[in-house]
Amino acid sequence: MAANPNWPRWIFSSLAVHFKNVADGLNLPILVEGIDEREPEKMEVDRCELRINGPYIREISKKYWRLWINVNVLMTDYMEGQGENTFKLFDWGGAFLEAMELPIPIYKYGPDVGGVDDQSLLGCLTELRGKNESIRLIHFGQIGRDERLRQAAVDGRFEMYLNYPNGG
Repeated sequence: MAANPNWPRWIFSSLAVHFKNVADGLNLPILVEGIDEREPEKMEVDRCELRINGPYIREISKKYWRLWINVNVLMTDYMEGQGENTFKLFDWGGAFLEAMELPIPIYKYGPDVGGVDDQSLLGCLTELRGKNESIRLIHFGQIGRDERLRQAAVDGRFEMYLNYPNGG
């Protein structure tokens, strides 16, 4: 039995909505890799960029599937000088860390071609747990000596289990 071909769309769109809500709460523009255009007005401001890899899918027993996904949020801060909150990159990182620690709901979002995208809950992604797994805040700092630009990223791996075809 093959995996559900709608899973990638539902996961990608649900993650985009989830992290857009976090970015909106920070008043931080978000660029979703693969969806949004890299227009100059979007690239020359404080922002975050969402990258999603996966899902990686394995049938672990008949009609029972394991899906795992890598999520990365790159945050860019244009340094303004005196009077700027020098910790805002860490504040943003903390908000995205918190958003990754909770179960992330995956909904059947999409254009509703064929009547399958009914926006119902498919399941929840949870943080992948293991000896070498963690949600990480990676601070790159000022990326060039002459550029007033700092970057950091929040990186996490997630998984979910689904029954299909009966439950997916």
